[in-house]
Amino acid sequence: MRIDSLAAPTTLQVNRGNHMDSPDQGFKQILDKAVASKEDKQLKDAAKQFEALFIYQMYSQMRQSVDKGGLFEGGLATNIFQGMLDQEVSIKAAETSSLGLADLIYQQMKNK
Repeated sequence: MRIDSLAAPTTLQVNRGNHMDSPDQGFKQILDKAVASKEDKQLKDAAKQFEALFIYQMYSQMRQSVDKGGLFEGGLATNIFQGMLDQEVSIKAAETSSLGLADLIYQQMKNK
């Protein structure tokens, strides 16, 4: 295995139960299923997944705007670590409803 073939994670995966859902591929299906079934738990989970994806994208864009440099220039390991850190922080932030975006999405979709 070549080390230079590794890359930083580009998709956020949210752990829900025994499986991993990739929001960029399956989020629409999860949301459609939750809206159709009108189950509160599924709808809340879909809203939290969207909030986690939003926070992850926000962190990724903020990190790109910071100038590189200083004592440590970074590299592949730093990019992988920062991507994983952003992923975990965004999942925890969505679980604690720190932005409140999931609640707003839930209320909006519940009324449909």
